[in-house]
Amino acid sequence: MQDESVYAKGIFRFDYAACLRSEYSENECTLCIELCPESAMVFDRSRLMLDAGACTACAACLGSCPTEALMSDAFDPNRFAAVFSRARSPKISCKENVPCIAALSSEHLITLALEKEEGIDLDLAHCEGCAVNREGKVFEAIERAVDEAGRFLKILQKEEKITRRYEVPEPRTDAGRRGLLKKLSGTLEQLGGEESSKEAADIGKKEPLRRTILKNSLKKGSQSFPEETAFQARFSFTAGKKIDAASCTNCQECAMFCPTGALSILQDNTGILFQMGKCIACSICNDVCKPGSIGTTETFDLIDFAFDRMQILVKHTLEICEECKVAFPYRGGKKVCDRCRDFKENFSDLFTLARDME
Repeated sequence: MQDESVYAKGIFRFDYAACLRSEYSENECTLCIELCPESAMVFDRSRLMLDAGACTACAACLGSCPTEALMSDAFDPNRFAAVFSRARSPKISCKENVPCIAALSSEHLITLALEKEEGIDLDLAHCEGCAVNREGKVFEAIERAVDEAGRFLKILQKEEKITRRYEVPEPRTDAGRRGLLKKLSGTLEQLGGEESSKEAADIGKKEPLRRTILKNSLKKGSQSFPEETAFQARFSFTAGKKIDAASCTNCQECAMFCPTGALSILQDNTGILFQMGKCIACSICNDVCKPGSIGTTETFDLIDFAFDRMQILVKHTLEICEECKVAFPYRGGKKVCDRCRDFKENFSDLFTLARDME
């Protein structure tokens, strides 16, 4: 089922290395599989496989992938977000300039609304009856992304910059979708999208490009940020983090497994740093933390997010264990690490001398 022909056709590409599910066994992401109307994607032996014959290049899955592992050669959402401010009309429609509005994530929608002076006008009239919208899943995903973008813009007091339109359309057909994709690609090139995409791609190594573009838009408008930038809010594309110092063993696996570098290790190896602007809310850190020390907060801070401000989640005082001679987080008392202490408690009988057994 491997999709070699998809690459050859230039319709669709998949980056195995970027896929959370393929690269991180603890992750259970199935967003693209659940959304695909043709069931063209399945997990086989813990790796995502694409069926080229089933794929219709609808592009509805593009916006769902948190790491941008799914890509279309014909339509790049990041290029679209980078150049749409130059378009004459604020209208975004599957009839005119996108293959499917679901190809745009909530982050893309926020960026588009911020960059377009008059905001964006979403044509949702065709979504509900679209052949791509089997079981209503695609339309539901679009509405969810638009709602989330609206909640984010409300923090900036700019929620009016997204307009939805549901006028009843003329009967539509989905014939010629590939022709539409070719047309869209040419339109983006005319607007200078290729150059913008290359320029943006040089920024940041691990975080999704759409995140970099969004943060750049926020930085440009940071002078109009509200006076209070911290809110009680949760978004699907990022999360606040906390670490319980009492249970943290300083194993540092949360930072090692973080796919975007949102978690990093202090230079002296005594703790963990966090940058909300790089977090994609994949929860891999929560999954790999054996003592369950790391958790998610309900706080969102605009400054932390837009400017990648670092936060120290935990900082330990390290001491050398008297038993194994390895550094460990010292919390007082005898200088013995938890591992050695637990081993002695659980296997104390191994240390019983023969004379003590008489």
